[in-house]
Amino acid sequence: MVKRASVEVANRKNPESRAKMRDVAALARVSIQTVSNFVNGRHDEMSAETRDRVAKAMRALRYRTNVAAASLRSQRMRTIAFLVLDQHAAFLADPLTDQLIAGVGDVARDKLYSVLIQSAQPGEHDVDFFSALRDGRVDGAVIQLSGKRSIRREYLEEARSLGLPIVVIDEEGLPPGLLSVRAEQKHGARVLTDHLIQTGHRRIAFIGAQIPWAVVEQRVAGYRASLRASSIPVDANYLLLKAGYKALAGEELATFLLTRNRSSRPTAIICGSDLLAAGAMSAAKSLGLSIPKDVAIAGFNDFEFSAYLDPPLTTVRVPAYEMGVRAATSLIAVLQEEEVDLTPQLFPTEMVLRGSA
Repeated sequence: MVKRASVEVANRKNPESRAKMRDVAALARVSIQTVSNFVNGRHDEMSAETRDRVAKAMRALRYRTNVAAASLRSQRMRTIAFLVLDQHAAFLADPLTDQLIAGVGDVARDKLYSVLIQSAQPGEHDVDFFSALRDGRVDGAVIQLSGKRSIRREYLEEARSLGLPIVVIDEEGLPPGLLSVRAEQKHGARVLTDHLIQTGHRRIAFIGAQIPWAVVEQRVAGYRASLRASSIPVDANYLLLKAGYKALAGEELATFLLTRNRSSRPTAIICGSDLLAAGAMSAAKSLGLSIPKDVAIAGFNDFEFSAYLDPPLTTVRVPAYEMGVRAATSLIAVLQEEEVDLTPQLFPTEMVLRGSA
């Protein structure tokens, strides 16, 4: 009790002084090593009650990790990067990217790391894309790429050559030992297409992003596989990869499909995202078509708004937030020299049946 009082009085006398680790230890009635374990994310080395006491003491003293001093000791910045190769200037407005970053950010916050977010466009190779890694401003990175497969592989080779830990989102067929996190996109698309076939559809269209993304490639592969398994020809007229990510693109492509040839228009449209599906639904309604009686519409990702569309959207749920959590957890575990499972981390997808298909 005497130690606690002396710490509190000292801080009141000099409000500008920075609380030190020993101050937190005294207030929480633990050792300095226990506080160090907490600060460095080694929470499994203490009880829940001890973790709670240390956290409360840190809040009471407004304790902040001295990142500069820690960096000098460990040659680390306690910062990880989220690097996105995306053609859209407003890439952070994409709900899927938003969920991934939320998962990364929550883990980083809990582990007392910062997150640097940087983007580039998937055209000509951007030499500054990895500048944060190259300049030592971050300790490692979570990477999400778009563009042609050859471009994505080129960027990954450069990232690996820099020698810092990385975790790759969404990609298949990566070299052994490279940390990766992805969802069963191909399986999800196949299950969704199978459902449409089983409910009587044969003219099934697919609309997706114009810029190649690994997830779209995998979803198209599942769509194709389902059609082939049911001896339905893959008609290039029904496969339109010409969209951006906004709902307007879905509306425009669906309008084109549904008005091009009335006798052969698709009876179902799979959209590469729920945003495109929302636009496709608007197009169908504008044309006086009933959903799903005249045309079934389905999406991907299961964004929050999808259940509130009219009718509610059938979609494939992708656990993007959980993928971000896993990516950041694995990356920080490597940085803290903990054991990490190097096998690709594969998350299940789930078809969510609602009223639109």
